[in-house]
Amino acid sequence: MDNQNNVINIAYCTDANYLEYVAVSIMSVIMNNPEQDLSFFVFVYDVSDDDINKLRSTSDKIQVINIDKEEIEKYNNDFAIKHLNRSTYMRLAVPRLLKDKVEHFIYLDADTLCFDKLNDINSIDISNVICAVSHDSPDIHDTKHAKRLGLSTDHYFNAGFLYINVANWIKFDIENKANTVLFEQGKTLPYFDQDALNIAMDGNVKFIDNRWNFLFNWFNDQQKECFFYQKNTLPRIIHFTGGRKPWYKEHTGLSQQLYLFYHHFTPWRNTEMRSYAPRMRPTDYRVYSRQEARRGNFCASIKWYAKYLKTKLR
Repeated sequence: MDNQNNVINIAYCTDANYLEYVAVSIMSVIMNNPEQDLSFFVFVYDVSDDDINKLRSTSDKIQVINIDKEEIEKYNNDFAIKHLNRSTYMRLAVPRLLKDKVEHFIYLDADTLCFDKLNDINSIDISNVICAVSHDSPDIHDTKHAKRLGLSTDHYFNAGFLYINVANWIKFDIENKANTVLFEQGKTLPYFDQDALNIAMDGNVKFIDNRWNFLFNWFNDQQKECFFYQKNTLPRIIHFTGGRKPWYKEHTGLSQQLYLFYHHFTPWRNTEMRSYAPRMRPTDYRVYSRQEARRGNFCASIKWYAKYLKTKLR
């Protein structure tokens, strides 16, 4: 077991669809923590040997672990959100699968980028809790989701970042508790495993600064184009929640430029960006229209708005 206090262990879960984005996230961590001892555990499902080898070539700090089909296939398509798939539920099993390797680790979603040093995580005491988490709202006093789930506390966390105490996770049987919630209440939970984890760990987590898991949509339009230059407020980790990700060619701006920078240092550097068009909803066209208008790109804005009107008139 890794008992070295200075090592930061980080885990990801992915299938073949998100493997490239995990590599980019890993590279952002490595490049912003050049002197830090890092260890990455990437749990994969339905990924080819060629792609696994490609991921391993990203860094010698990466260990790839195949998840058994039985671990995933119990989650049927009822547990699906449009921009998610069943592989997101792998995170529930990771502490059990790492219990003989590490005492604590950071779990990160694939749609995250690191922009600062992470060494301060070692000074966060999680000995008496299951994990450290960040709020799902920029307003830490927002009680909407906690009340929706009937939590004993007023706080609700986003599960894209979890700093996990492995022993306590297993002691309090969080994997089975979360799965019980999913199978008994899953169809009524809008955020599925995130809701289930909030219920299972109710009152047994430590909330830390939102800079550890800053949701990109918390920025206003002006901040989205200058956040990287504000050192005093720059998030350690930015989480690109929702359907519009920086790896889609339509998602232009500073965040995409930064994503492409880290992407350049992965084995996927020559891979063409995907288009978001097949997933577009009418509201997406309107969002892109407003985005371009605010940048003064009025021709592009008109083009997006015309597409918005066309979809509304169908």
